[in-house]
Amino acid sequence: MAFDKCLALVFSLMILGQAYLVRRYVGTWLFPACLFGLFWFAYTFFPLAALFRVPVQPYAIAFIFLCTVAFSMGSVPFHWKTAFAKNAGKNETAASVYGNTFLKAVFYLSTLSSLVFLILNSFAQGISLHDLAFNLYASAATYTAMRSSDTININIFGQLSIVCAYLGVILGGFLLPCMPTKAGRRLIVVLSFLPSITATITQSNKGILFLCIAFFYGGLLVYRASAGTLRLFERGSIKSLTLYMAILIVVVAISFISRGLYGLDDTAFVINKLMAYFSSYSFGHIYAFSDWFAFIVGGHSEFTYTHESSTYGFYTFTALFRLMGSHKTLPPGTFDDYYSYGYSLTTNIYTIFRGLILDFGCIGCVLFMLVTGFLLHLTFHTMLRNRRPVFTIAVFVFMMGYFYSSFMISVLMWNSFYVTFVLLWIVLRINKLIMQTGGLRLVPSELRTRAATRSRFLRA
Repeated sequence: MAFDKCLALVFSLMILGQAYLVRRYVGTWLFPACLFGLFWFAYTFFPLAALFRVPVQPYAIAFIFLCTVAFSMGSVPFHWKTAFAKNAGKNETAASVYGNTFLKAVFYLSTLSSLVFLILNSFAQGISLHDLAFNLYASAATYTAMRSSDTININIFGQLSIVCAYLGVILGGFLLPCMPTKAGRRLIVVLSFLPSITATITQSNKGILFLCIAFFYGGLLVYRASAGTLRLFERGSIKSLTLYMAILIVVVAISFISRGLYGLDDTAFVINKLMAYFSSYSFGHIYAFSDWFAFIVGGHSEFTYTHESSTYGFYTFTALFRLMGSHKTLPPGTFDDYYSYGYSLTTNIYTIFRGLILDFGCIGCVLFMLVTGFLLHLTFHTMLRNRRPVFTIAVFVFMMGYFYSSFMISVLMWNSFYVTFVLLWIVLRINKLIMQTGGLRLVPSELRTRAATRSRFLRA
């Protein structure tokens, strides 16, 4: 078992290695192939190292490595030196494009609307405002139980709260570097994540919070690219990241406690249960996929899984299939199969690759990653070359959400993904038209102030 785990770790390091080679070639980590490689290095290496005693099939990690290489190969047809040179000339416009009054107004409206819709959705589930304020754990447990038993009342308010939360947090990522004061930047961060944190605490819905983090970071990277600073992180950000990580752990812990742990007096049991929850949610995906992959290729697996005929893209593009009239149903969490190992892991998260293999087969999955890599690098190349891109900006932001969600399932399954994408595209298009007419241009003194702020914020 130790040899298999070490071999799996080698393949995980090879995922990082191929991303590093791409970075050496293009000169920056802020590049789709590099970002995808970094995500999947983290998604494989840390679970494999942290739970070293849990068995894994190394050829499952080798398959993921092959998929990351295929994705990176999609960047080969493009001339990146010219694209980055074109992008370098846009740094004077970043603050005025992404920090104007219109985007601020849409940001505040989206955040407020999301909070209102969250409350209205709770009312639709029979949860009162009094319950949310004074009986938080019980109301969150009730909501979680309804979602698990598929008895939740599906309504427009729940969907709108998610869409508005996504739109608001993306705009927050755009706005953060434009704020001239530290207090202003902190306010943007708080308001950006207030809806998703509220949903996490009141509904035990952690997925929306982590996807919002990916969207926020995508918006921030868009600004940095437009400002000519092609770095993933700024120097001196460790203190802030440590604080935000501590807050994130507390919020997620509260979400886990609402799963029936809040009424227990056995502290040791609660702590052990919380550790199991954190391990399952953070590390379970790679072991579940490994066991399932071993089963479908005829190797040794701990569990027996259901055989499915080809689904022709349903698990990857569920929302589109349902729009076209498909009546195929999915259980809560997408898959009924649960992988478990002792008391430390229990999960039904099998990564995006299970859905891709079911839809297109192993070879088709690799080809899908190759085509996806080509299309996303094409849009990134176009984003760099265009002076004021719109569509490609939206694609880049949602690419970050796609990368994050790949450890679970395809984000293209969700209706909210498409709706938010269209709304962001419309908002950015309106913003571009306003900027072209000069309606919200910043005065020279404000531009100088924001230029100084941007220099401090992006200093690296």
